[in-house]
Amino acid sequence: MEPAQEPPGGSPARPGRRRPPRPRRPPRAQAAPPEAGDRGPEGLLRRSGSGYEGSTSWKAALEDTTTRLLLGAIAVLLFAILVVMSILASKGCIKCEAPCPEDWLLYGRKCYFFSEEQRDWNTGRQYCHTHEAALAVIQSQKEMEFMFKFTRREPWIGLRRVGDEFHWVNGDPFDPDTFTISGPGECVFVEPTRLVSTECLMTRPWVCSKMAYT
Repeated sequence: MEPAQEPPGGSPARPGRRRPPRPRRPPRAQAAPPEAGDRGPEGLLRRSGSGYEGSTSWKAALEDTTTRLLLGAIAVLLFAILVVMSILASKGCIKCEAPCPEDWLLYGRKCYFFSEEQRDWNTGRQYCHTHEAALAVIQSQKEMEFMFKFTRREPWIGLRRVGDEFHWVNGDPFDPDTFTISGPGECVFVEPTRLVSTECLMTRPWVCSKMAYT
């Protein structure tokens, strides 16, 4: 009888027993394909967790800060302009905003002031002088008509007798062809249709005039 032969590979096989099959490993799960909105650089940032949304909010914050700085600069500039304008106005450097001062009336190229008080001729002249003006010098009939639209009380004007002749306070000689003067006095006031000379100590309202601002 021949001895039993060993199966190739080593130890003899045991009759009636089989090796259990090895368990199979489950297949690896494949990553889902990126959605359409996750493709490209922006999708890469979003998927990588590097903060695409955070980047957007950072940009918004930067724009908001820039806007605030710009608004602050504009506010400072406007404040500086107001300060400069107030300083110039206090020094009288912005006279050209209106052709005439407050309470003065513009006619032609002159400004006129009609007083409510009554004083003698010299007092009226001094008042006009303190306001960089003079008693009114009338150069035409239309100018006299304009004056009587705002006064009916026969005011002093800048005309006075010097010796035997009348002269305006600005040094111009009086032209008798333009107006006639009645009365024996030295200082002149105006009526609606003529000029009248009387005593300078009489009290009357007065009219100042000066050149308008240009």
